[in-house]
Amino acid sequence: MAGTAAILFQLTLGTLVVAYTPVVPWIIGVFLLGLPLAFGVTRSRPGLFMPAVAIMTLTGVSPVFVVDAPLWGRTVNLRLVDDIPEGVGVAGYTTPRWRVAGEFASEARLSGGRGSKSYGTRRLAPLVGEGWRPELPVEVWVAGEIRDSGRILASHPQFWNESGGEYVRFVGVAVSGAQIIARDAAIKFGLKTLDEPLIVTRAPSVAGVLAEQYRAIARMAAVPLLAWAVCIILAAGFSKWREQRGR
Repeated sequence: MAGTAAILFQLTLGTLVVAYTPVVPWIIGVFLLGLPLAFGVTRSRPGLFMPAVAIMTLTGVSPVFVVDAPLWGRTVNLRLVDDIPEGVGVAGYTTPRWRVAGEFASEARLSGGRGSKSYGTRRLAPLVGEGWRPELPVEVWVAGEIRDSGRILASHPQFWNESGGEYVRFVGVAVSGAQIIARDAAIKFGLKTLDEPLIVTRAPSVAGVLAEQYRAIARMAAVPLLAWAVCIILAAGFSKWREQRGR
């Protein structure tokens, strides 16, 4: 029970860190926190220490692969270019009179990590309000993914200027990379933008994205919990075997 509680704690803490803080270096602290948690949980069963370390440290960082949207918040109707609410209480936006300025788009290849094979392209373009002109600053950029596999995601640029749809705030480890693409695009086209512009992605609904993210987190939680259950069963079996040998 203590191990299960520690795993759920690490998962919750890691999820909050990814969604609401600059991920690096905070996620490193969550990773290292797995060490004392593992020690405390396995003090009476030192043979479980190494498996516990692996499970609890990796559980703490696993949300970086799943969380790319806020965990909660309201959907705001954007009206004024100079009044764009952000923060913990805002999950996304509706933009009935805004458009994606695709003529100022820029993109970069996506990969699973350093040295990993690329699997697609991330495209960034300004999301601008009614009456925007190129000499005015761009505060919001919309990010879309184009997969080499041909899979069409809800954020695909082909949907950017279709009627309906909402925009979810983009969070997590990929935000800094998206902001770099946005700043490069601004330099390329002679636009003005913020040092850390707001990044959003298009989706049919903000609420739907948040619900799917929670489902993904739940599926992810099943892996360390199952691994921990297997370790407990093996440890119990080994203890029973030693007890029978000692008779």
